[in-house]
Amino acid sequence: MFTVLVVGQTGCGKSSVVNMIAEHNVAPTSNDLAHCTKHWTEYPISVGGHQFQVFDTIGFLEPEVDGMVYAEAIANTYDAINILKERGGIDMLLYCIRDSQMDEVQKMQGHYRLLHEVLCDEEVPIALVVTHRGSPMINAERYKSVFDTRKIACVDYICINIANTSGPESRPADTASQEAIRQLLMKCYDASQNSRSTAKKLSLLAKKFVGRDQSLKGKQVSTLLTRRCKMKSEVAQQLVAALNLESPQNRLYPAPYARGKCWLLVFYSVALINRWVIAAVIGESPFSDSIREEQGLPASDAR
Repeated sequence: MFTVLVVGQTGCGKSSVVNMIAEHNVAPTSNDLAHCTKHWTEYPISVGGHQFQVFDTIGFLEPEVDGMVYAEAIANTYDAINILKERGGIDMLLYCIRDSQMDEVQKMQGHYRLLHEVLCDEEVPIALVVTHRGSPMINAERYKSVFDTRKIACVDYICINIANTSGPESRPADTASQEAIRQLLMKCYDASQNSRSTAKKLSLLAKKFVGRDQSLKGKQVSTLLTRRCKMKSEVAQQLVAALNLESPQNRLYPAPYARGKCWLLVFYSVALINRWVIAAVIGESPFSDSIREEQGLPASDAR
């Protein structure tokens, strides 16, 4: 099972992208913002003989338009991220961007950092999908230049035409775009087979056991959002409140961006080993129910 999270701003064509992947309309689409996706939705889709689980998420408005609505949309997307983590992880983020948004590169960079670095700890490959509605002046090299200049790292990017994909009876009109998005998924699927390294698994395991003290506090997250994602302080505070970071499954941890990944892995590994050593000294299994409860994990069924 290959899990894909489709994200992006409201009206960028996420649901149309899902329909292109499925080769028929499974996700409702609308040009009316009042009828856009209201909650993340899961679609099982077969591509190239492989099963993909595609999550269509709420589009987020500009925070300047309505900070609370923006925060709720991001929190709903984070809910989907956590559900996928519990199932074994996210294999790929599809970040959809309207062609008309390419001139707002600073905002796009902020959204990218929020999704890739803050919410996903830089652990999920991200592919960029630039959507347009039949524009004859699409310059793929221009997009690459923008991504490189703003250090928006991605495993790949494509440009697709989502014109004429709205409505219950419509079908994707651009077969080349449909083929491009499906080929992108297959390319990422093939590359993912050996991507989940032992080091990454150790890092994820360590995060579960290092405890509450190693996770980011609300004030730290707010500072991260304002400095790294260029978010206004008021909006950052609204988002922190919506994320409900006090809940064990909603904890955020320091991402390794701009600091190198090796020291972070060592940090988590040492903390995990120390916790196990302490448990051994006091004669308690590191997987005992009391420690699991302390770490906010469900109790073991074994007695």
